Amino acid sequence: MVSIIIPNYNGISHLKECFDSLRTQTYKNFKIHLVDNNSSDDSVKFTNENFPEIETVSLDSNTGFAKAVNTGIKYSLKDGKIKYIVLLNNDIECDKNFVSELLSGFKTNDTGSVASKMLNYYNRDIIDDAGDFIKKKGSPYARGHSEKDIGQYDKEEFIWGACAGAAIYKREVFNEIGLFDEDFFAYYEDVDFNFRMQLVGYKCYYNPKAVCFHKRGETFKDMTGLETMLCEKNLVALRIKNYPLNILLKWIPYFLVVRIRRYYGFIRNYSYKVFLSAVKGYLKGLTEIPKSLTKRRKIQRQMKVTPDYIENLFK
Repeated sequence: MVSIIIPNYNGISHLKECFDSLRTQTYKNFKIHLVDNNSSDDSVKFTNENFPEIETVSLDSNTGFAKAVNTGIKYSLKDGKIKYIVLLNNDIECDKNFVSELLSGFKTNDTGSVASKMLNYYNRDIIDDAGDFIKKKGSPYARGHSEKDIGQYDKEEFIWGACAGAAIYKREVFNEIGLFDEDFFAYYEDVDFNFRMQLVGYKCYYNPKAVCFHKRGETFKDMTGLETMLCEKNLVALRIKNYPLNILLKWIPYFLVVRIRRYYGFIRNYSYKVFLSAVKGYLKGLTEIPKSLTKRRKIQRQMKVTPDYIENLFK
């Protein structure tokens, strides 16, 4: 059985379309849990009244993506019948074969997750995300984002990791490496999780037949600068926690140069507000290095692959 976990914060305008697309799935053996981050827009009431088959879990505050999905994951893992967990953003419409194709991606015993092909909801010949990667010089990115879909990412293959907005995970992965890092609140928490998966030997399979349509950025569209601040903060933790030491030492000088260039770009192309948000996030990340080092010790002790294996996965 599959558990589908949907985090939500004031997303009532997206829920009907998302839920309707799940009702029409060809694969039926799943449960749906809406984890609500203290919405003020009657999301929970709407769900309970119109989609009674969906179980709602209400949190006392807006805890962000990571804690919301963790709440749903912990709840799901109590049921021994749940073998797979799908994480799904509330602003997504799923193709009718979405769940069945995700399940078909578990090709090997060491496949821990399966990534989907996410297309732009409004322009459906434009790619939103065809798997997540990390560049050799440190930057996470969504493969194919904003490219016209001409079949260039229609090959099934093992990749770095899945966007947690539309992905499936084997329950054993959570049992072995733990849950998403709640200190990330939002952004890069899935890149961090993918890194930890790879370190212990789990792989991610990309199945382009698992298709969904995403309204990217809808949750935080009115929060100017927040995305930049969180990404900068979380990027520091991501590197400190997960990079094997020799790779980290090799690329730290370049990381610093890139930050300077990036911040100059914020001033030149955006605004001082975005620039200040970036600096604030980076400094916040630096203050949390002691916490990140504590997490690093546990993560690196669990490592089962070689540093060369990890570096070869970077693009």
